Amino acid sequence: MILADLLQDQNPWWRDGAIRRARGYPVRRELQPKILQRILRVDDRRAVVLLGPRQVGKTVLLLQLADDLLQEGWPAQNLTYFDFSDDRITSDVTAREVVEAEPVGIDPAYPRVFLLDEIRSAPNWDLWLKQAVDARAGRIVATDSAARLLRDGARESGQGRWDEIYMEGLAFREFIRLHGGPDEEVETVLRRAPNLHERYLALGGFPEYVLQEDFPEVRRRLRSDIAERAILRDLSGQGVDVERVKDLFVYLLQDSGAELNAEARARDLNADARSVRDWARLLTDTLLVSSLERFNRNAAAGLRSKSKIYASDPGLVMAFAPLPVQDLTVRGRVFEAAVFRHLREAARELEGRLTFFRHREDLEIDFVLEDSRGLIGIEVTSGMRVRADKAERLRQAAKELGAARRILIHGGVIEETGKEVEAVAIQRFLLDPIACLRGEKA
Repeated sequence: MILADLLQDQNPWWRDGAIRRARGYPVRRELQPKILQRILRVDDRRAVVLLGPRQVGKTVLLLQLADDLLQEGWPAQNLTYFDFSDDRITSDVTAREVVEAEPVGIDPAYPRVFLLDEIRSAPNWDLWLKQAVDARAGRIVATDSAARLLRDGARESGQGRWDEIYMEGLAFREFIRLHGGPDEEVETVLRRAPNLHERYLALGGFPEYVLQEDFPEVRRRLRSDIAERAILRDLSGQGVDVERVKDLFVYLLQDSGAELNAEARARDLNADARSVRDWARLLTDTLLVSSLERFNRNAAAGLRSKSKIYASDPGLVMAFAPLPVQDLTVRGRVFEAAVFRHLREAARELEGRLTFFRHREDLEIDFVLEDSRGLIGIEVTSGMRVRADKAERLRQAAKELGAARRILIHGGVIEETGKEVEAVAIQRFLLDPIACLRGEKA
């Protein structure tokens, strides 16, 4: 199919301005209105590069942007969407070719808007984007599912020209909104379904699956549709043994929250430890797993320490669990993955640094948030009550760390604050992580 035909097919509003491609997706992610306002601001010419794992809703967000711009009265011909991963593309298509394909009827009173999906598939995309922003070619939002997209030269080229924004799986509040009516408040939905956090922990934050009732089928599809295809598609051109990388991916998810033991994994995979570390970095680039560094005041010591690897979404822990999902070990890993997903977003908003802490081998804190207010030690337990011994160990570890605040997130509903430790129910934390981190009461 030639480019002109693809563009006509992907931009049906060029022939009928009343068409809305995202009409079936009325709920907006929290990021969506923020990006929309960026497009509408006349004083900001920078582009947006939106990164997130496959299936978290990046394409839907772009189509929602198109719908909302059209609803705002934006001229239909000034709006171009293009998916560089379209299976009908048989040869390289450059971003320049897409931009230079001008539909009849462009309104010069408005800037053009380009919504470019899976931009990594466009040759020399970073050089083009740098030139396009400098030349004020229009408002540009580009997406991709690989963090390595913005390494080295691309990141340097992007300074002052585009902003990197990360799109995670659904946050718990977004998950709740998908279970409510179009204008229903989050609190109203929770009163009707007070245990939605358990559903969130079981299914995770991939939008396609959150309303489904067949949990085993959801887990099967997560394994095949998201994880396997993402690895095959994203890593097949990296010159690595994809099958062994897939096996490493399974090991990492089944041991979510553990430090990467490259030597042990190398023996499991019949590989060398250096290859395992390289493969782990490639897997974090898919954004399906996330790494967490150890807290160190000495930068050199930090470089030598092992990182922890987490599933980026709690649903992935459930999908790849080798044990029954009711197993307490699995449940503990799910809790940590869910908390980590929300802490990553909170740390970006608070401009903080997220690590874990270990003192000798006997004292550890799951997460440490360091921001302008100081250090917060955050421990997670899936238990329904806060055990006194666990709270005491958090207190001792936080004292060694020098953390002024200690938060213990647990699986119950009663918030029993003990000696120097704040107990927070996981539902309250997931609803508003920043309020919990700032010590604000519900």
